[in-house]
Amino acid sequence: MHCLDETYRPLFGDAFADRQQAAAGRTAGYDRALLADPHVRTLLAFDDDGTALGLVSAGPAPAAWEGRAGVPAPLVPRQLFQLYVRRAAHGTGLGAALLEAALGPADAYLWIMDGNARAERFYVKHGFRALAESFPAGGPWAGQHMHRMLRREPA
Repeated sequence: MHCLDETYRPLFGDAFADRQQAAAGRTAGYDRALLADPHVRTLLAFDDDGTALGLVSAGPAPAAWEGRAGVPAPLVPRQLFQLYVRRAAHGTGLGAALLEAALGPADAYLWIMDGNARAERFYVKHGFRALAESFPAGGPWAGQHMHRMLRREPA
């Protein structure tokens, strides 16, 4: 939850971040489902003191919510579901290491909140490109828009 707060409070404000905090149980349920899915690779990173610094989850696409939301089918069969790194670990290479461990060089796509320029720069650096689409987010994300980014393995 700290990762979400550190990421989105500065971008979208206190009201949005407070909605995320209020939905912590829903977020935890999503994380538990990813951890329980044998087809999803979820990795956690901790510092020497046992403090969580980041997490990543990737697996087969599409996610169930995509079908319910009526978004177009994915272009590749693999999705990066989440990649978060605590602010204290930004710039250390942890994000890149988690991305590599979860996906390697495979074709993949991800969803990113519109306006998250720091994350978008990170993904571009790692071979993803933004698709020309924007969809309204639902649930505790309501009021924001998101788009997909796609990476195809070089032929």
